[in-house]
Amino acid sequence: MGFNVCLRAVAFSALCLIVPLGVNCGGGAQSPGDGGGPGATGSGGTSPAGAGGAVPGTGGTAGTGPTGGNPGGTGGQAGVDNGKLFTDAATVPPDAGNGTTPDTTTPAGDSVPSGIPGDGNMATAQIGSLGLKAVFTQKGTDVTVVITATRCSAGNHTFEVHEGFACDDPTKGPVWGMGKRGTGLSPLVCGADQKGTLTYTRTAADPALKWTVADHNKDTDVTLHPIMVETNCGTFF
Repeated sequence: MGFNVCLRAVAFSALCLIVPLGVNCGGGAQSPGDGGGPGATGSGGTSPAGAGGAVPGTGGTAGTGPTGGNPGGTGGQAGVDNGKLFTDAATVPPDAGNGTTPDTTTPAGDSVPSGIPGDGNMATAQIGSLGLKAVFTQKGTDVTVVITATRCSAGNHTFEVHEGFACDDPTKGPVWGMGKRGTGLSPLVCGADQKGTLTYTRTAADPALKWTVADHNKDTDVTLHPIMVETNCGTFF
């Protein structure tokens, strides 16, 4: 602030005693005041937390500007969902059913496949005229056939597997495997009631004689061939 002391005399012009403190008196022009200093720069903020992923995340980088940003975050925890969509979500462990953890349990009674062609396969052949059903089941490298008949004449009946792929002539002639692979079964014995049963297992001890079931091996797959009981013929379905 400034102040003026003015003395006036009758015979003289106005005389002003000016104390120059920024304010003029009388008819003098007003001088400009000093400007204010520049405004202070606002403090830098930080970006929000990074979302969790398969590997640990990293914290956000510092922001700039006159106002502060969100508080800095920490990296996400590896392999878990840390609530990217909902900030108050709890940590969720990986789901054991999504393929990350293999299921090694085996239901009771189930068998683990051995990888042997035909293992676990089953096929059935029938001869309607004898009421005969032959069920072939492969377990490992062995094949067991269970034969039941309900209309066969009393006595012994020869059961064989023949060459060819159908029951029309001449497939009824040659026995499968040069007369070896399709034979060797015990006779099917039928009683006076016209019923008979037979259970037989073919092992793989001799590669020239072994069977397989429905594995499409042209040399060993028994289901590719007709079965014969004397002149009665049946095929697989």
